[in-house]
Amino acid sequence: MEEDAISFKFKENWQNSKKWLYISLFLLLVILFLGSYISTTNISGLKDVTTGNYTLGPDLDPFLYLRIAQEIVETGKQPNPDYMRYLGMVEPYYNFVPLSIVYLYKFLNLFSDVSVEYAAIIFPVIFFGLSIIVFFFFVREIFYKKEEFQKDLVAVLATAVYAVIPLMQHRTTAGIPELESAGLFFFWLSFFFFLKAWHSEKKILKINKNY
Repeated sequence: MEEDAISFKFKENWQNSKKWLYISLFLLLVILFLGSYISTTNISGLKDVTTGNYTLGPDLDPFLYLRIAQEIVETGKQPNPDYMRYLGMVEPYYNFVPLSIVYLYKFLNLFSDVSVEYAAIIFPVIFFGLSIIVFFFFVREIFYKKEEFQKDLVAVLATAVYAVIPLMQHRTTAGIPELESAGLFFFWLSFFFFLKAWHSEKKILKINKNY
C-alpha cells in the first residue's frame, strides 16, 4: 500500500507540474544539437583545396541560387536579364532561397567575416534546425488534450526520429541550399498555426456583408 501511495504521489507530482516540460525542452535542445551536428559533418569536405573557399554539394539548383545570391550581394539586385540562363531571360529567376542566403550572409557578417558560399552551405542546416523546433511543438499540439507529460513525451520521441531519419538528412545537409530545407520549416509551421487556431476556444468569424 505504501509503495502504491508513493507511486501515485510521484505520478501526480509530474503530471501537475511543469518539470516534465523543462526536461522535454532540454531533450529538444539535445535533439537539435544532434540533428544539426549530423547535417554539418560534411562541411570540412566542402572546402575547395584550389581556392580555400567553400563550395556546394553535388546538386544543380543550389549553384543557380548561389550565383543569384552573389549577384544580389555585388550589385544589390538580381540579374535582369539573366544572360547565363537560356540566352538571356527577360524576367529574373525569383526564388526564396537566393534572398534567404543574402540575408543570412548579412546576418552572419554581424558576428564574423564569412563568405556568401559559407552562408549558402549553412543555410539548409539552420532551416532544418528551425523545422525541428517547430515540429516538436506541432506534435505536442496534436495531443493537446493529453496530460502534459504524455504529449511532451510523444513530441520528444517523434522529434528524435524526425531529426535523424536519413530521408530528412538527404535534403537538409550542409552544402545543399534547396527549397526542401526551408519548405519543411514553413510546412510544419503552417500546420502548427492551423491546429493552434482549430483548438482555440475563442472563435472569431468575420462575415463580409457585401456577399
